[in-house]
Amino acid sequence: MAGNYTDAPAPRILYDRDGTIGVHINNSGPTVISELSTGSLQTVNNESSNGFNVATGNDNKSLVLIFPFLYDVVSYASRISLVGVGASFNAFQYSSNTTNGIDGNWTTIHTLNSTSFLGLRQNIVDINISGVKALKINASRGGGSGAAALLNFHIYGGIALGQNDDRLRMWHPTLDQPLDTNDSTSGSHLDWGDVVRGTSADKTFRIKNQSSTLTANSIAISTEVLTNTSPDIASQITYSSGGAFSTSINIGNLAPGGISPLITVRKITLSNATLSLWWLRTLAEATSWS
Repeated sequence: MAGNYTDAPAPRILYDRDGTIGVHINNSGPTVISELSTGSLQTVNNESSNGFNVATGNDNKSLVLIFPFLYDVVSYASRISLVGVGASFNAFQYSSNTTNGIDGNWTTIHTLNSTSFLGLRQNIVDINISGVKALKINASRGGGSGAAALLNFHIYGGIALGQNDDRLRMWHPTLDQPLDTNDSTSGSHLDWGDVVRGTSADKTFRIKNQSSTLTANSIAISTEVLTNTSPDIASQITYSSGGAFSTSINIGNLAPGGISPLITVRKITLSNATLSLWWLRTLAEATSWS
């Protein structure tokens, strides 16, 4: 258990950077589909209250996340905003075979759950669905100037077995096992828990090249923060694979099936660090594959 909060049920799915396509569908009258920008996906997958207006005016609309491969989704947390009479979020659905967000078979999970900012960590909802190709959130607005806005939508899970093997994976520092599977051990490994300002702490991990045929070249390890503060969160995170600590490092190439040397991530929490809940990502990205 990470301090005052229960462990995350699994790693967060980075649907704003994994190739997921977000589409906004107008279900009122002629069907109109528009693709979301990366910025809009980040707005929904972060922790700010900016959000994305799923339904405005007198219409019924859907926000659909179409994944590049099948995911096993274990949990989610969402925060919504309803303005005006008649604004609502309706069925929350998933599909294992859609190609565009409209076709295919869809199964209703339940009405989208809403929580508070703290609830994004405290009120995570278990759904446990395997082989998910897309998630759909339906909303309606009964006229006027109101809106049904999705402020945050966090999804927990992992890539289904046998999907997308040509990739880098977070790996346990001592055991020959992954740290990106659908369980709380993976979800909590890089969770810093309750942090005291003016302190330092280290965690370790490795990187595995899951591909059986391709070499991952010039792998960079770095930090990404979607919802930031001042002092900057990423500046308080550094990495080392045996040398000096830096906000980003390059661990070189990994042959097919190769596992990197131990990587240490150090969090130096400044004495004036902003008090709150904060989320960050540790990224491992190959410059090229060959």
